[in-house]
Amino acid sequence: MPLVSLLVCAPILVSNAGQRAFEPPQAPQELGQERRGKVAWFVGTYDDLLAEAARTKHIVFLDFYSRSNAYSKKLEKTTYLDPQVLAELSDVLCYSVDADAKETKPLRKRFQVQSPPALVFLDPDGALRDQISGYTAPDSFLKELQRIKANQGTFSDLRARIQRDPNDLDSRWALGRKLREIGDLPGYEQQVAEIHDRDRDGRSIASRRIRLEDLYSAASARLDLEPLYEFVAAEKEPTLLFDAWWRIWTLEGQATRSAADPEQAHARLLRYFAAARALWPLVPADLHDTLGNNIAWSFYENRSGATRADLEFALGVATKAVEAAHDVPYVVDTLACCLFAVGRTDEALVQIKRCIELDPQNSVWRERLMMFEKSR
Repeated sequence: MPLVSLLVCAPILVSNAGQRAFEPPQAPQELGQERRGKVAWFVGTYDDLLAEAARTKHIVFLDFYSRSNAYSKKLEKTTYLDPQVLAELSDVLCYSVDADAKETKPLRKRFQVQSPPALVFLDPDGALRDQISGYTAPDSFLKELQRIKANQGTFSDLRARIQRDPNDLDSRWALGRKLREIGDLPGYEQQVAEIHDRDRDGRSIASRRIRLEDLYSAASARLDLEPLYEFVAAEKEPTLLFDAWWRIWTLEGQATRSAADPEQAHARLLRYFAAARALWPLVPADLHDTLGNNIAWSFYENRSGATRADLEFALGVATKAVEAAHDVPYVVDTLACCLFAVGRTDEALVQIKRCIELDPQNSVWRERLMMFEKSR
C-alpha cells in the first residue's frame, strides 16, 4: 500500500531526552490552549511563552491547528500520543495555536501560516528555527524534531553558514528552498539571485539544482519530459541524479494516468517502469522504506501491464523496503502483494498475516487475506 507523501529528512542526531526542565506558569488560558494528545502544552500568553523560552533557553514548538482539520485531528490521535515523540518534546516549550481564532491572526501572519497544521519551531530568542507543513507521522516527526533540536539544516543553521561563508552556495540554495516552502518567495528569489551572481557560469551544484527546478516546473505544466531526460544524460552528481530521476518517475506516473488511449497509456507505462528502475539504485538508504515502498507498489498496481521481470524487480524493492521498516503494516502489505503477483502465494499469506498482527483493526488486511486464500 503506498504512502500519501514523503518527507526527506536531513541527517539525524539522536538525543537522550531528559525530564521537563520547566514548569509552565499557571496563567489563564490564552489563544485557545486546550488538551490535545498527551503533549504538555504551555499555558499562558505568547509573550509569557517567549519570556519562558528566553529564561530557560529552551526552543519553542508552535502547533497551528484547526478543530475542523482532519490532519490536525490525526496529529492529536497519533503523533501527539507517541511515547518517543513525547519524550523528545520533554525539553521543548510546546504551544497550541488555534488557527481559526481571530486573535491568532498576527501570529499566523508573522509565520506565514497558510493552512493548518503548521508546525513552527523557534530559537530561545524567538527567531524562526524551522517549519513543517501538514501532517507528519510519529516516526517522521521524531526524526525532524531531533534534527531541529540539533539545529541541522534549519533556518538558523543555514543563515549562520552563509554568514560565515557568503559563497556557500549549497547553503544558499537550501535556505532558498525552505523560504519558498513557507511562502516567502521574495526570500527565495533573493537567494537564487545571489547564487547566479556568485556563479555566473552556472557550474556549481546549486546552480544545477536551480536548473533542475526550472525544468521540473516546465515539465509539470506540459508533461514534456524530454528536457529532464537531457538533464540526466549530462549530469554525473549522484544526489542531483536522484532528485532528477525522482521527478521524472513522478511525472511519468502522472502522464500514464492521464494518457488518452490504451496504446499511449502502455507506452507511458513502460517509461514509468524504466524511470523506476533508473531511480531505485540512487535512492538513499534512509528512504528505502518510504520511497522503496512506493516504487514497489507502483508496479503492483499496474501489474496488468507488467512483465515477469518487472514484477520480480518490484519484489526485490519491496523486500528492501521491509528490511528498512519491518514492523510498518503498509510496507509489509506491499511485500505481500508483490509476492502474490509472482505466484508465491504461501509467502504472501505469511506477510499479510503479519499485517493483521501489527494492525488488527485495519479491514484491508483481512480483505487481502481472503483474496490470497481464494486464489490457492
